[in-house]
Amino acid sequence: MPVVLPTTESLTVEFKSDRNGYPDLELIEAITCLANTAGGELWLGVEDDGVPSGLHPKHQNSADLAALIAEQTLPSLTVTIKKYTNNSITIAQILVPQASTLIATQEGAYLQRRLKTDGTPECIHISPDA
Repeated sequence: MPVVLPTTESLTVEFKSDRNGYPDLELIEAITCLANTAGGELWLGVEDDGVPSGLHPKHQNSADLAALIAEQTLPSLTVTIKKYTNNSITIAQILVPQASTLIATQEGAYLQRRLKTDGTPECIHISPDA
């Protein structure tokens, strides 16, 4: 049975294209952004319009991807990764828990997700002292 993707991005749903290998730093920023808000799911290998386009070879190994996220977040963030294949297109659902304390990227950036006035989500930099 094929996975049913969310229809749009929201406060707790993010789509990231991985056709050209989504940059690791940007992936970590998106993950921390979700964790510092309400948690949620990042769909890697899915275009902004919700159409699956597939995982880049560098993100095919779920264990390596989870390790990358844990290594690049402070404190270390543990995520759950589920992979789905439909019509020979493989995508990853990265389940991000809501953090009990603010999570930073390895570079020290703190991000949080919010909805813009048009209802679309964005990540913004926040102060850890807020």
